[in-house]
Order: sequence, then C-alpha cells, then structure tokens
Amino acid sequence: MAMRSFRLTLVQKMVLSFALSGLCLLTALSYAISGLGAMHKMEQEIADKDLRAATITIRLRELMVAQERLSGRFRILKHPEYKSLHDQNDQDFRRELKILKAVHDSTAVTELEKGYESYSLLAKRLFGGDPSGSAKMKKNIDAVLDTINIISEDQRKDLSDKLALSDIQEEHTVAWSLGLAFAGVVFSFLIAGWMVYSFASSIGKLQHATHLIASGDFDHDPRIESGDEIGALSQDFRSMAIRLKELEQLSLDASPLTRLPGNIAIERVINRHLRDKITFTMCYLDLDNFKSYNDRYGYIKASEVLKEVGKVIYDTVKGLGNQDAFVGHIGGDDFVVVISAEKAEAACRAIIASVDALVPSYYSEEDQRAGAIEGVDRYGVARRFPLISISIAALVCKPGDYDTAAEIASAAAFVKDRVKESVGSNYVIVREGRACEA
Repeated sequence: MAMRSFRLTLVQKMVLSFALSGLCLLTALSYAISGLGAMHKMEQEIADKDLRAATITIRLRELMVAQERLSGRFRILKHPEYKSLHDQNDQDFRRELKILKAVHDSTAVTELEKGYESYSLLAKRLFGGDPSGSAKMKKNIDAVLDTINIISEDQRKDLSDKLALSDIQEEHTVAWSLGLAFAGVVFSFLIAGWMVYSFASSIGKLQHATHLIASGDFDHDPRIESGDEIGALSQDFRSMAIRLKELEQLSLDASPLTRLPGNIAIERVINRHLRDKITFTMCYLDLDNFKSYNDRYGYIKASEVLKEVGKVIYDTVKGLGNQDAFVGHIGGDDFVVVISAEKAEAACRAIIASVDALVPSYYSEEDQRAGAIEGVDRYGVARRFPLISISIAALVCKPGDYDTAAEIASAAAFVKDRVKESVGSNYVIVREGRACEA
C-alpha cells in the first residue's frame, strides 16, 4: 500500500518558516548573551584579581623599600620613631601579602612569604640592638624585591594572556552572533522567496485555469498538488469545472421557451433516483386540446401559454416544500415532474388547480363563455374543442420496480393515454398497479 505524501498547509509553512528564522535569531542572541557573559566574567576576574594583584605588588614594593630606608636610618641614627614606622609598614606589608595570596596564590608568593619572614627576623634583631646582620638583611631585602618583581612579571603575563583570550572571545562572539543573525535573515528571505514563488506559480496556474474555464475548456486540470489550501482550491476549481460542464449540457438541453431542463436532465435525474434506490413519483404532464388552441390563436400565443404553464408548474411544485423536486420540459406541451411519493397527489391537485386558473385568461371572452372553440381535428373533421386542460399520469417508482428511465417513460405514456380519455384536467396515480382517478 503506497503511503500518502505529506504536505504542509500554507499556515503550517508560514509558521514553520518563521519558527526556523526565529530560532536562528534566538540562537544568535543566546550565543551573543553567552559570549558577553563569559567576557564579563573574564573582565570581572581581571578586575578582581589581576589588576588588584598588580596594585598590591606595587604597594608591597613601596612598603619593602620604605622598610629598607627606615632600617638603614635606624642603624645610623637609632631613633625609636623609625622602629614605630617600620612596625607600621610591617603590618601593612603582611596585610597586603595576605590579600595577594588570596588573589594570586602561587609558589612565588609562598617564596615571598618565606623571604619576608627571614627579613623580619633580621629586622627584629636590628631594632633590638644587634646590627651584625646588616649584610644578610640587605641580601634578604634584595631577594624579597626580586620575588616581588617575579610576581609582578607573572601577573603582567597572566593579564596579557587573559586580555588576548578576551579579544579572541570577543571576536568569536561577534563573528558567530553576526553569522547566525545573518543566516537567520538569509533563511527568512529564502523561505519568503520560495513561498512567494510557490504562491505566485500556483495562483498563476489557477488564473490560467480560470481563463480556460471561462472560455469553455471545462476539462482543463491546473495540475496543482493537493495537501494545502491552494491544492484544495485547485480541487474546488476542478469540481466547479465539472459542475459547469454539466450545467452547460443542461443549458444546451433546456427548453429555450420555458428554460426548464430537457430530456438529458430528465433522464439523468430518474437514473440517479434508480441508482440510489430511492422511492419517488414520476409525473408525466400533457396539455389537452393544445393543437386546436395553436391553430386558432397562432404559435405566438400558444408559445406564451406553454411558457406560463411551465412557470406555473415549476412554482407550484417548488411551493410544496420538496426541495429535491424536479421539473422538466420534454418538448411541445409535455412536461415531467419528479417528486417524493408523499407529495405526489398534492402536487397533481395543485398543478391542475393552477393550470385551470391560468388557461381561461388566454382565450377571448366569447370563447371563455362558450367554454370551447371551433376547430378541425387531425383528420380534417370540424368539431368543437374544450378549453386547454392538463392530464397527469403519475407512477410511484419503488426500488426494483423499474430498471431504466426508458421503462418508466414508456409506462407513464401508457397511463397518460388512459387519463386523456377523460374530459377536463385529470390525474392518475399508479401505486403497485392500483389507479386513483380524481
């Protein structure tokens, strides 16, 4: 079993295209926000650690140099205030060193801490009155300053690496964000272009099909795949064309005088009822004494009578509320009504009443008073003809009673001949072989 191809509707196509485009733009935005967040985190780390560590190393160097000067002056002048200042600087140095260890913990900081402890021991001995370790103190001070320089150089290198990494991160963020945004825009334009082309192509085919259908080519197929609204519209066009073709055939078959459907339509309606196994009544209507009227008043007046009788029959049948009822004109003074079995007798009575009320107005006052006209029959014999009346032969057709419309027409013609034997308007309804005459 072949699988049915899946096609999206127009709304689904538009929603999907906008969703994909929006996804690209949201991805670009998310990537940009993520990149900016990473850059901000890196910059925050640089500000909180690297720049702070650099500031601390500068401060440590200044404090170490200050302590070197104070210890040197104390060695010469022996003033106690130099010791107080040295002790204050020592506290500041230790505090800054502790902060440095928190933001830049490395082996160099550990070495700095050890070197400074060695210097502190020598400084205590100096300020305690033992100046013998001057040379060693000088060596320790130089080692501490060298270590501070090493830490400062490491910090500069780390800061340079982080700034370079920040630049790379920034470039990647900008490049990917712009790339994704551009891809989203391009994708949107491509989808929009494809949809416009698809719509324009399909609408062009429908427009061409409309022109061809308008010119009478009802068999033209726009060849648009089904599955979306335009495909459904194409199918509607095909159905409309088929219906228009049927209507054209009915129009060509219709009576130019009464505009009622003709023999083709009558046969189609009866065959459809037979095919659908529907119980219905086929009424064969024939005007009596119409030829004598035509001979007396002429074909123009006779045509007016036929036109008005057709209109009266149609209006009377439709007025009974049977929407599926059908009225056709076989030709001449013969008509057909197809109606539900329940409405058949009411239709016959109403049609007779309407036709009998209509007919006298088409006679002269003299002929109306006489109730008949002088004329010659088909054999050339002079005689009096009553006013036009109508005879109706109605057959109730149940499933299985008849096989074709021709059988029904033949049976109705036979019954009609029986009805015409009576004078005036009459009807006979045949139900399973039983007749009911008014």
